[in-house]
Amino acid sequence: MTTNWPAWVLLTLALALGMIVTLRRRRAVLADRMERVGRPSDLKDAELICLERRFDISEPVRLSTRLDRAYRMPSGLVVLLELKTRNVNRAFRSDVIQLSAQRLALELKTGQVVAHHGYVVAQMPDGAREPHRVQLASGEAVVALVRRREAILAGRINPTPAASVGVCRTCAYRSICPDRLAR
Repeated sequence: MTTNWPAWVLLTLALALGMIVTLRRRRAVLADRMERVGRPSDLKDAELICLERRFDISEPVRLSTRLDRAYRMPSGLVVLLELKTRNVNRAFRSDVIQLSAQRLALELKTGQVVAHHGYVVAQMPDGAREPHRVQLASGEAVVALVRRREAILAGRINPTPAASVGVCRTCAYRSICPDRLAR
């Protein structure tokens, strides 16, 4: 009895490839289910259109952003979502600024209409996730912040201390800040 080993090799490879394709599909379906479970209820019917995607603009200011997630609502409106792993269950002003910058970059780069609100999903150490709906700043406010930062770094204007002592404690410029002694 002779065996046709090339046929067996091909059959084995075909079966292995089929298993790999099946496992990848199952993983994709599971990942999609997990992603949908963690969404805010307002986004249950939305389509995920961006995941970990970078957007760069050079006008009206130079800005580089990386969106965690963007969803298209059935109405066509795009809603942004930022995931944060943290010990406190809240959204911060810095989150709003980050989402607002993402909104500006996405609108200018793609022409899509992006909602004036977004979501910050705080993931706690125990794995619990809590969505926080936040109102985004206008494009003009984002441009003003970028220009203010540029002016501070160029030495044209002086920075003001942060409203929060905790932010001051982690500031990269604390060692040269004249207000550090008062905090």
